[in-house]
Amino acid sequence: MVGLEEKFIQLERRLERLEQEVFARSKATAKPHAPEQDGLRLENLKIPNDVLPPLQERIRKVGYLDLILILLYYSPHSPTYSEIMRLSKELKKPVRYEWLNTHFHRKKYSGLVKSEPIQNSQEKAYTLYEPGRRRAEAVITKLKTKA
Repeated sequence: MVGLEEKFIQLERRLERLEQEVFARSKATAKPHAPEQDGLRLENLKIPNDVLPPLQERIRKVGYLDLILILLYYSPHSPTYSEIMRLSKELKKPVRYEWLNTHFHRKKYSGLVKSEPIQNSQEKAYTLYEPGRRRAEAVITKLKTKA
């Protein structure tokens, strides 16, 4: 019997192949930070013990925007698109590609997150504006109080 971890890896590979076919991406442009060890990991975020367990317990009730705001809040540097995707997968709530590429940049979310182009790369780095920081703090406080 194939383990769940192995099935998950197989599904990720299939998804990558489909993306390459649909979006005509090469592996180099699809994943600029190919080795996952080089990128930002969940343990690098230093999320406090009074936040991480409640976040993991109620991850299904946390919206994509709030999840991204929390990840950016605790990030030691401005994470890239692929790092945000990897972190959300580690938390067992992968952010949908179409949401991060479209809905995330809509007018109703403007002023929360700043995206800056990375030199010699197609990716962008994301940081919080002050209103985004305040909203992240509010979400974190809410998580702590419901713990």
